[in-house]
Amino acid sequence: MRFYMNKFSLALNSLKNQRTALKRGTGAIALSILLLTLTTAKADAQESLQLGVRGGLNLIKVTGRSFNTKTQPGANVGIYGELNFSKYWTLQPELVWNQIVTKTSDQIQGIYPGIGVTGGQAINNYLALPVLVSFKPTPELSIQLGPQYGYLVNQTKGLRRDAINNGIFSRSDFAIVFGGQLNLGKVKVGARYYINLTDVNGINNSDQWRQHGFQAYLAYQIKDIKLKHKK
Repeated sequence: MRFYMNKFSLALNSLKNQRTALKRGTGAIALSILLLTLTTAKADAQESLQLGVRGGLNLIKVTGRSFNTKTQPGANVGIYGELNFSKYWTLQPELVWNQIVTKTSDQIQGIYPGIGVTGGQAINNYLALPVLVSFKPTPELSIQLGPQYGYLVNQTKGLRRDAINNGIFSRSDFAIVFGGQLNLGKVKVGARYYINLTDVNGINNSDQWRQHGFQAYLAYQIKDIKLKHKK
């Protein structure tokens, strides 16, 4: 009986050793494939900095009881830089003049007496700095995501909260931007969704105002600077 038990234990240990060796072999193969993939990607990668100009259309609305829920068209224009640091990943900071247009609702007089009239137009111009991380599954397509800070340079003169002519909107705007971009040689066509994370009401917290909507743009590359070739 002891002989058969020892024989069984030896067979079990042998099976375990075979399974361990198989796992190690599979892991080694997977690691080799991963290293080969990374080496190939690095070999193909060319670090470069592309600079260009862009312009397009904003379809953004301000939510809150004080404003009309209909989207109003505005404009965006600016410059961009695209740092290609690998085959699949890029960093794209931009400096953009963003125009956001909205109209007041019939409730604004009840919430903020004397601020404005129903249907009054509000035009806000922001100097925005989006910093986007882009993933390129193919060279022709970029999937983008990143934060955006906007500083309110000027706002409509028709809506003022006091005799000193202070505007009703806060100066700072923090947002998240995500979307896609087609890379067609020197020409880029993009569409993004912009969603504000902070309350832009510069009066008080009686009514929260948030901005969100779509941005579409056409960009053109004017310079391509090769930085370093990865070996």
